Amino acid sequence: MTQLIDAPQPPAPTKKPFFKKTWFLVLAGLTVIAIIGSAISGGKGSGSTSGTAADAGEATADGAASGDTAAAAPDNSDADAGIGQPAADGKFSFVVNGVDCSQTEIGNQYFNTTAQGQFCVVDLTVSNVGDKPQSFFGDNASLFNAQGQEFSADSEAAVYMENADSLYEEINPGNTLSSKVVFDVPAGMVPTSIELHDSMFSGGVTVALQ
Repeated sequence: MTQLIDAPQPPAPTKKPFFKKTWFLVLAGLTVIAIIGSAISGGKGSGSTSGTAADAGEATADGAASGDTAAAAPDNSDADAGIGQPAADGKFSFVVNGVDCSQTEIGNQYFNTTAQGQFCVVDLTVSNVGDKPQSFFGDNASLFNAQGQEFSADSEAAVYMENADSLYEEINPGNTLSSKVVFDVPAGMVPTSIELHDSMFSGGVTVALQ
């Protein structure tokens, strides 16, 4: 009987090491790029963070040092004038004669309105110092307190006030109008300034009330 002799097997193909394969090289390249990018942005970010932290620290320290003073006295350093002093904006020169925040109801027994909080009535004189007629609207005024909160005029309440003359008044050059602008503000709120305008689009002028 003839004995079969096994034929020699062809050598197994040599495998590429995994670190030489294309997918590994691509992945490694992307990883290196990501690391470099992260290092660069991280370096810039840390410098920026350090500066921001320092600025924040200084701001906090300054705030802590001046916080009590700010709370104790309203800051009217940006005001252009005070009570009784003329303050001009556009064609109008304003003089605030006073402010009364004692009322919670305006009108009479038949025709009246009640404040949500309290009414602050600003008594002012408006003079046209220009060379053309100009319309005065009390709604263009804004009231502010020591916390920087802004309060709009209450034109509806002004309807119930006798001689308010702040809804819409045409003032000719050289003429002067006595007006009262009404604000409905929270009970106990103390106004520190008022911003007055000769029109809706004017820059405005600030008058200190304290």
